[in-house]
Parts: sequence; C-alpha cells; structure tokens
Amino acid sequence: MGDPYYMDRKDAYLKSLTPLFSSAAKVLAGQIPEVTIHECINETKETFPRYLAELPPLGGDRNLFNASIIPGAAALAYIRVLEKRKIPLEVIDRSIYDIYSVTYSSLPWIIRKILMRQEFSAKHMRQLMEFAAWTQEREFKENFVVRFVQGDGKTFDFGFDCQECAVLKYFKHMDAQDHMPYLCIGDFASSRALRTGLTRTQSLAFGGKSCDFRYKRNTLGLEGLPIESL
Repeated sequence: MGDPYYMDRKDAYLKSLTPLFSSAAKVLAGQIPEVTIHECINETKETFPRYLAELPPLGGDRNLFNASIIPGAAALAYIRVLEKRKIPLEVIDRSIYDIYSVTYSSLPWIIRKILMRQEFSAKHMRQLMEFAAWTQEREFKENFVVRFVQGDGKTFDFGFDCQECAVLKYFKHMDAQDHMPYLCIGDFASSRALRTGLTRTQSLAFGGKSCDFRYKRNTLGLEGLPIESL
C-alpha cells in the first residue's frame, strides 16, 4: 500500500517533527516517569518510518495537506508506543491535543503573526482552490476530497468542506479510528495560537457528512477541549 514518496523523505520529516517531540516531553512530564518519556519519544522516532510506509499514494508534492498527513502518521506511532507501555488511554488522547497547543503557543509572537497572514494570503487562497478542484477529480481514492468555500467577509473569511479525509482513512486502515477525534481537535489548538478563528459545526470523525472548516482572521475561534460535541 505504501508510497515511496513519503519514505524517501523520512529524515526530513523527522527533523520537521522535532518541535512536536519536544512538546510531548513537556506535556507528559509529571504524568509518567521521566525515563519512560524519553523511551517513548525515542521509540516513536524509531518506529515512525514503519507508519510512514503505510501511507498510500496521495499525490506527492501536489498534496497541499501533507502538513496534516505526516504529523498524523507520527501521532499514530506515538499512540502505539504509549499503548504498548500501558499508559492510560485518557493520558494518551488528551496529550495529543496538548502537544499541538504547546507547540504552536510556544512559537515566537512574530512567527505566529507571519503564519496567520500567510493563512489568509491571496496565494494560499489560490493554492486551496486549486487543491480543492484537483481532489474533486478523485485521482487517488485514499486522498482528501475538499470543496473550497468563499467567505462572506463577516462571519468568516474563507473555508472549506472536507468531504473525505485522508488521515481518517489512514487511521481506519490502521485500526486506530477511535483516536482520530483527539487528533482532529489539534486543529483548534493551532488555530487559537495563530488567531485564525477556526470553527466547525460537524466533523467526519464524529460521524458528520463533512468537516466544515471556517476561518476568521485575528480571532480565537473554538477550543477543542472539552472534546467537540458534534
């Protein structure tokens, strides 16, 4: 099933995931022994390529949402490592959200501001519209299927409806779909840190027909915890 595109880039991916691993150590501190934390993070890094190898063909460089796919594979490696050590499920799932929250809120203010501006830039709007149109062709059956939504300038600036989610399909393939809601709410953690104002009224992971992402510049949006009640 795997796509060599991802395996060829595994070293670069591991380097890019360093902030998430550092945040994981902070989040788990005090909840499990320190030696276990280091063991878990090291084993996550070691086993990550195994999960990366399970990713199907998703369009390679054309996939605008690779930034969600790669952390998803890393999150599953992390989950399985902690499960093997009998870490309580509530600790594992809650930590996923907290890791995203710590990672993005720890970014320097100027970096968060730049990322927020990029999110609402004309370039990103073009990229998202082109990506959405491409996914509607359904060239890769395990990929996302996305519909771009133009903002009204008042309640939201732009949005998209994720009608099919590649990460959710992957988690189902790996028999890990029960963890997916906690991965999904990481979107809120990053949005609040960057002030991109994410709201959602439904989510595929909660049985919705789509994930209706709506973004509003320079606002906090919703929180992911308590868990989305959709």
